[in-house]
Amino acid sequence: MSELGEVFISTFGKPDPAVPCGISFKGHNLAFFWDELQQEIGSGWFLDRFVYLFGEGLDDFQVCLDAWRFLLPDNKERMVVGKNAYGAMLVAEEPSKHALSSPIGILDPLTVSYQTDPNLIFSNLIGFYLPEKKLSQFLNTSLYDAWRKTLNDELELHEILAIKVPLTLGGKMEASNFQPENIVDYYQTTADIYKNNIPIRR
Repeated sequence: MSELGEVFISTFGKPDPAVPCGISFKGHNLAFFWDELQQEIGSGWFLDRFVYLFGEGLDDFQVCLDAWRFLLPDNKERMVVGKNAYGAMLVAEEPSKHALSSPIGILDPLTVSYQTDPNLIFSNLIGFYLPEKKLSQFLNTSLYDAWRKTLNDELELHEILAIKVPLTLGGKMEASNFQPENIVDYYQTTADIYKNNIPIRR
């Protein structure tokens, strides 16, 4: 097994449940490296269904990127490679050009922001940023864990625990400020509201 695969699995284990891979770096001459790595780490649900990574169906959320285009700094090619229970998405930039070195951005409903880091690329997302818990807000399961324990329920792929009032508008990370919603509906219905009322953070 590769070092990347070992590091990722040591923290996240294998997906439960696993689903077919939905991420492809079509046409890139290094695409086979991803095919091999994906076979090692799998794709699907991790952390008690808190995060969904690399699985089929993520392309359905391109419409969320379109809805919140006011946060994106340009019209680059972008591909959703993962999401968490609050609807935050991991986004690979220009994947057909860069493959495993694709820059990664995070579109986050909690703060209504799109954040990038020049050091964060697809390969070290898997081998460092995720397993070392460097993306602390994206991996903050506290409210989700409490919701799971209280209701003994789980979210399907298109469902999220949607924040009602974002943290940037004074909202709190507490159960009363979240409700289950369809992720596409959430992004589309909040787009105009947030675009006109929240300072753009990139």
